[in-house]
Amino acid sequence: MNRKHPSGVFMMEMIAVVFFFILCAGICIKTFVKADLMSRTATDLNQGVMIAQSVAEVWKEKGTEGLEKRFQAYVPETGKDSYVMRFDGSGSPCEEEKTVFDVKAEITGPKQAEVIVNRNGKRVYSLTVKRHETQH
Repeated sequence: MNRKHPSGVFMMEMIAVVFFFILCAGICIKTFVKADLMSRTATDLNQGVMIAQSVAEVWKEKGTEGLEKRFQAYVPETGKDSYVMRFDGSGSPCEEEKTVFDVKAEITGPKQAEVIVNRNGKRVYSLTVKRHETQH
């Protein structure tokens, strides 16, 4: 009697099931990694917008003196019409060691400035601001 054992067919089915499981797991991991990256990017953008708005409001109200006083802004050696500020991850002004966001306010005219927010050297957000003087 020549009997065939069904174990060979079973083994092939198990290999196919394991391969399918690995393929599905890879797709799920890739999706979760992409979602995490999108979430981090959105968080950085949100924080960048908040920082840029804060800097813009202070500049509109108090000018460059307000930036120096409120955010410890300083003029870098490379430019006289720009001010550099440092912020931590929560959007508060900080010292160099705790810096997460680098912010540059470039004064582009007598009543106009551009606020640029960077994280790790990559631009997160920029905002053009205009001052409107009111007559009293």
